[in-house]
Amino acid sequence: MRLVGFLLCTVLLLVGACDSKGGSMTKDEQFAELMKRPDIEQVEADYLKLLEDIRTELVSRIGIAPWIPKDEPITGSGCGDFPNIGGNVRRYSSGHSPGNLPDAKWADAVKIVETAAARQGFELHGAVVDRPNDHEVTFGNDYGAELLFGTAANTTLSISTGCHLTRAAKERGTPG
Repeated sequence: MRLVGFLLCTVLLLVGACDSKGGSMTKDEQFAELMKRPDIEQVEADYLKLLEDIRTELVSRIGIAPWIPKDEPITGSGCGDFPNIGGNVRRYSSGHSPGNLPDAKWADAVKIVETAAARQGFELHGAVVDRPNDHEVTFGNDYGAELLFGTAANTTLSISTGCHLTRAAKERGTPG
């Protein structure tokens, strides 16, 4: 059920990004828009640090189990909302913290994530799932990034970036 919620949320974000961002722009306009954003390498460094800060805070302040990393924590693809420009979208998984985060600690945990995420421009968008022992919230930023934080059988944390040019594409200064 959480997978369905995640997929629905992802599809809605992608459809919204296509309609409101690159879908109605020329290639040069798309490139100019992406030039305003930090490059994907900078975003990766910022978001990996954000995930590390959140994991550390949750373990030390909430008392959840240490995180078990995923074998392939970073995946990527081209940008669906800015096609043929040389942009990238990356997904960063924190793996999981074994076990459920008790309902009594959920609000405090969300506040920790919200405070840390705000430093990178993320705002709480709301609950994807909210029922006893099964919660997931989503945060987003102006670049179309999404941070997901949830708990059920395990506690999970991940970020999917919005579309960003590579450093090389920004240095090149023109669409690919």
